[in-house]
Amino acid sequence: MNHGKISIRYAKALLGSATESKVEDKVYNDMCTLEQSFKQFATLQQVLTNPSITASEKANVLKLACGKNIHATTQAFIDFVIKQGRVSQMQWMALMYQELYRKKQNTVVTTLTSAVELPEALTQKIAKWIEQYQGSKVELRTEINPDIIGGYIIDIENNRLDASISGQLSKLNKYAGH
Repeated sequence: MNHGKISIRYAKALLGSATESKVEDKVYNDMCTLEQSFKQFATLQQVLTNPSITASEKANVLKLACGKNIHATTQAFIDFVIKQGRVSQMQWMALMYQELYRKKQNTVVTTLTSAVELPEALTQKIAKWIEQYQGSKVELRTEINPDIIGGYIIDIENNRLDASISGQLSKLNKYAGH
Protein backbone atom coordinates (compact mmCIF):
# COMPACT_ATOMS: atom_id res chain seq x y z
CA MET A 1 0.00 0.00 0.00
CA ASN A 2 1.44 3.41 -0.86
CA HIS A 3 1.98 6.26 1.58
CA GLY A 4 -0.66 8.48 -0.02
CA LYS A 5 -3.49 6.02 0.53
CA ILE A 6 -2.45 5.38 4.11
CA SER A 7 -2.08 9.08 4.88
CA ILE A 8 -5.47 9.91 3.41
CA ARG A 9 -7.19 7.12 5.35
CA TYR A 10 -5.69 8.22 8.64
CA ALA A 11 -6.37 11.90 7.92
CA LYS A 12 -10.01 11.13 7.07
CA ALA A 13 -10.38 9.17 10.29
CA LEU A 14 -8.87 12.03 12.29
CA LEU A 15 -11.11 14.59 10.60
CA GLY A 16 -14.15 12.42 11.27
CA SER A 17 -13.26 12.07 14.92
CA ALA A 18 -12.43 15.76 15.30
CA THR A 19 -15.66 16.78 13.54
CA GLU A 20 -17.72 14.50 15.75
CA SER A 21 -16.14 16.11 18.82
CA LYS A 22 -16.45 19.59 17.26
CA VAL A 23 -12.71 20.22 17.60
CA GLU A 24 -11.64 20.09 13.95
CA ASP A 25 -10.33 23.68 14.15
CA LYS A 26 -8.10 22.87 17.12
CA VAL A 27 -6.78 19.72 15.47
CA TYR A 28 -6.20 21.74 12.28
CA ASN A 29 -4.03 24.17 14.25
CA ASP A 30 -2.10 21.23 15.70
CA MET A 31 -1.54 19.75 12.25
CA CYS A 32 -0.37 23.12 10.89
CA THR A 33 2.09 23.47 13.78
CA LEU A 34 3.29 19.91 13.20
CA GLU A 35 3.83 20.61 9.51
CA GLN A 36 5.86 23.71 10.38
CA SER A 37 7.95 21.63 12.77
CA PHE A 38 8.73 19.16 9.97
CA LYS A 39 9.78 22.07 7.75
CA GLN A 40 11.81 23.79 10.44
CA PHE A 41 13.55 20.70 11.82
CA ALA A 42 14.77 18.48 9.00
CA THR A 43 15.91 15.85 11.49
CA LEU A 44 12.38 15.29 12.84
CA GLN A 45 11.61 12.64 10.22
CA GLN A 46 14.94 10.92 10.97
CA VAL A 47 14.05 10.78 14.66
CA LEU A 48 10.70 9.17 13.87
CA THR A 49 12.26 6.47 11.69
CA ASN A 50 15.18 5.73 14.02
CA PRO A 51 14.69 2.20 15.42
CA SER A 52 16.77 2.95 18.53
CA ILE A 53 14.25 5.56 19.71
CA THR A 54 11.35 4.09 21.65
CA ALA A 55 7.72 4.51 20.64
CA SER A 56 6.97 6.59 23.74
CA GLU A 57 9.90 8.90 22.97
CA LYS A 58 8.63 9.31 19.41
CA ALA A 59 5.16 10.12 20.76
CA ASN A 60 6.64 12.75 23.07
CA VAL A 61 8.63 14.29 20.22
CA LEU A 62 5.52 14.50 18.01
CA LYS A 63 3.44 15.99 20.79
CA LEU A 64 6.10 18.63 21.39
CA ALA A 65 6.22 19.30 17.65
CA CYS A 66 2.46 20.07 17.73
CA GLY A 67 3.00 22.97 20.13
CA LYS A 68 2.32 23.60 23.78
CA ASN A 69 -1.48 23.72 23.46
CA ILE A 70 -1.94 20.36 21.73
CA HIS A 71 -5.53 19.10 21.86
CA ALA A 72 -6.38 15.75 23.47
CA THR A 73 -7.76 14.45 20.15
CA THR A 74 -4.41 15.10 18.49
CA GLN A 75 -2.57 13.43 21.36
CA ALA A 76 -4.78 10.35 21.09
CA PHE A 77 -4.26 10.28 17.32
CA ILE A 78 -0.47 10.39 17.72
CA ASP A 79 -0.62 7.51 20.22
CA PHE A 80 -2.81 5.52 17.79
CA VAL A 81 -0.51 6.16 14.81
CA ILE A 82 2.51 5.02 16.81
CA LYS A 83 0.67 1.92 18.06
CA GLN A 84 -0.19 1.07 14.43
CA GLY A 85 3.46 1.45 13.38
CA ARG A 86 2.73 4.30 10.95
CA VAL A 87 4.76 7.05 12.62
CA SER A 88 7.02 7.45 9.58
CA GLN A 89 4.01 8.79 7.65
CA MET A 90 2.94 11.35 10.23
CA GLN A 91 4.10 14.32 8.14
CA TRP A 92 1.93 13.20 5.22
CA MET A 93 -1.03 12.58 7.52
CA ALA A 94 -0.73 16.14 8.83
CA LEU A 95 -0.64 17.51 5.27
CA MET A 96 -3.63 15.40 4.20
CA TYR A 97 -5.63 16.47 7.25
CA GLN A 98 -5.03 20.11 6.37
CA GLU A 99 -6.07 19.54 2.78
CA LEU A 100 -9.26 17.68 3.77
CA TYR A 101 -10.10 20.29 6.41
CA ARG A 102 -9.67 23.19 3.98
CA LYS A 103 -11.79 21.43 1.37
CA LYS A 104 -14.53 20.85 3.94
CA GLN A 105 -14.35 24.48 5.07
CA ASN A 106 -14.19 25.80 1.46
CA THR A 107 -10.93 27.58 2.27
CA VAL A 108 -7.96 28.38 0.05
CA VAL A 109 -4.46 29.07 1.31
CA THR A 110 -3.13 32.33 -0.04
CA THR A 111 0.33 33.76 0.43
CA LEU A 112 0.83 37.52 0.27
CA THR A 113 4.48 38.46 -0.19
CA SER A 114 5.59 42.07 0.17
CA ALA A 115 8.90 43.90 0.57
CA VAL A 116 7.84 45.33 3.94
CA GLU A 117 5.21 44.46 6.52
CA LEU A 118 1.83 45.70 5.34
CA PRO A 119 -0.73 47.33 7.64
CA GLU A 120 -3.36 44.94 9.00
CA ALA A 121 -6.18 46.95 7.38
CA LEU A 122 -4.59 46.49 3.95
CA THR A 123 -4.03 42.75 4.36
CA GLN A 124 -7.69 42.40 5.42
CA LYS A 125 -8.82 44.29 2.30
CA ILE A 126 -6.69 42.02 0.14
CA ALA A 127 -8.12 38.94 1.88
CA LYS A 128 -11.68 40.18 1.26
CA TRP A 129 -10.89 40.84 -2.39
CA ILE A 130 -9.47 37.33 -2.77
CA GLU A 131 -12.53 35.83 -1.05
CA GLN A 132 -14.77 37.59 -3.58
CA TYR A 133 -12.51 36.55 -6.46
CA GLN A 134 -12.24 32.92 -5.35
CA GLY A 135 -15.74 32.53 -3.92
CA SER A 136 -14.29 30.84 -0.85
CA LYS A 137 -12.77 31.65 2.53
CA VAL A 138 -9.13 32.67 2.57
CA GLU A 139 -6.40 31.57 4.93
CA LEU A 140 -3.97 34.43 4.35
CA ARG A 141 -0.30 33.86 5.10
CA THR A 142 2.05 36.81 4.85
CA GLU A 143 5.72 36.78 3.97
CA ILE A 144 8.26 39.55 3.76
CA ASN A 145 10.84 39.45 0.98
CA PRO A 146 12.87 42.65 0.50
CA ASP A 147 14.17 41.28 -2.83
CA ILE A 148 10.87 42.12 -4.53
CA ILE A 149 11.74 45.81 -3.89
CA GLY A 150 8.10 46.95 -3.63
CA GLY A 151 4.57 45.97 -4.52
CA TYR A 152 3.34 42.48 -3.72
CA ILE A 153 2.96 38.92 -4.97
CA ILE A 154 -0.21 36.96 -4.28
CA ASP A 155 -0.13 33.17 -4.59
CA ILE A 156 -3.59 31.56 -4.56
CA GLU A 157 -3.14 27.81 -4.76
CA ASN A 158 -1.63 27.37 -8.26
CA ASN A 159 -2.16 30.94 -9.47
CA ARG A 160 0.19 33.90 -9.05
CA LEU A 161 -0.46 37.61 -9.33
CA ASP A 162 2.91 39.35 -9.45
CA ALA A 163 2.57 43.09 -8.90
CA SER A 164 6.08 43.46 -7.53
CA ILE A 165 8.65 45.92 -8.78
CA SER A 166 11.19 43.14 -9.30
CA GLY A 167 8.60 41.23 -11.35
CA GLN A 168 7.90 44.28 -13.51
CA LEU A 169 11.64 44.89 -14.01
CA SER A 170 12.08 41.28 -15.02
CA LYS A 171 9.31 41.63 -17.63
CA LEU A 172 10.90 44.83 -18.98
CA ASN A 173 14.26 43.10 -19.34
CA LYS A 174 12.64 40.17 -21.10
CA TYR A 175 10.84 42.40 -23.61
CA ALA A 176 13.91 44.60 -24.11
CA GLY A 177 15.81 41.50 -25.23
CA HIS A 178 18.24 41.26 -22.36
